[in-house]
Amino acid sequence: MNRNFNLHREALVTTAQAFTTGWVDIGAEIEMLGFNALGVWATLDVNAASNMRIRAIAKLDLAGANEYFLPIKTVGATVISVEDEYYEFNKDEDAKYVLSVETDGLIPYVQLQIQVGTDGGADAEVDRLEITKVWK
Repeated sequence: MNRNFNLHREALVTTAQAFTTGWVDIGAEIEMLGFNALGVWATLDVNAASNMRIRAIAKLDLAGANEYFLPIKTVGATVISVEDEYYEFNKDEDAKYVLSVETDGLIPYVQLQIQVGTDGGADAEVDRLEITKVWK
């Protein structure tokens, strides 16, 4: 039984894109209408950098200026604390990762961004980045 009949696949980055310590966009904005989960397939080249990071930013409008952070929630007895969600890679080596971003069907557009914690001189690169989208 094919459970991924509604899986959609796109290439966002096919030519290496360098990045350093400031957050920069990776590829174009991603339309999530009709989908509630995003798979991010990243081929990363660390070079002299350390602590590569990837995050997804929520947007209400395509090409809109307003960007919203996806939160990590820490539930306490009297308060729910939130902070910005991002993935940080603790191994400072070239690697291929698959990351998952849940949008709960609430986010119409997503922009992926990337940065490093420390730039060691030779910029890190995204060599390739593809996405898959699905309604789970």
